[in-house]
Amino acid sequence: MEKLELIRQNLLPINDALPTLLPQARLRSLSAMNTLGTPRAKYPKLYADNFNATLRAEIADEPIDGWELTGSTSCLHLRNIGSGLKLRFLKKFKFEGSVPPAGTNLRRRQAWVQPAMLDQELSGKKPLSDAEIVLVWTEANGIFHCSAYQPTGTGRFPKGAPCIALMVLQMGEGFKGMAFNGDDDENELLVPRSNTIVREEREETIQ
Repeated sequence: MEKLELIRQNLLPINDALPTLLPQARLRSLSAMNTLGTPRAKYPKLYADNFNATLRAEIADEPIDGWELTGSTSCLHLRNIGSGLKLRFLKKFKFEGSVPPAGTNLRRRQAWVQPAMLDQELSGKKPLSDAEIVLVWTEANGIFHCSAYQPTGTGRFPKGAPCIALMVLQMGEGFKGMAFNGDDDENELLVPRSNTIVREEREETIQ
């Protein structure tokens, strides 16, 4: 099996689960912030951290098939049980680029400079155990976008980390929705397309 196909198969259960989990986590996060009197517009970082923590709790309550939570509760890391592929769930970098720079955290810096997984041969019982990808999310007015990237350098603020764009997750559409494009000259091997995965159908009372 080709590496891209294995990655895509690994991400399919996440692709199927997030349309339910993301809006649940969003509403719970907004409700909590409303109770605390910390509006999202004034505390955007708190919202992002709260959203990730709430989504982690959602996944703990409703595990995603083939994936397990790893790491501390201060982050949202997942590992594929079969292939060993690791995934970090992060908010899209708000300055230049999509993936945040690694910063000073040693573990993140090591993960951000891993060899390009597409150049590695599949081998062993867990052929992606040395690979780590970042699932970047962005959301505005109830609309979510998710894309998977592999960082190839640490980056430096205010620029994000250089990365290979692996795929866009078109939630709920199975394999057909997970977009690929391998013809870029700048080693951006797989280029995401814009996608909308969920929109609220009614006006929300939580601000």
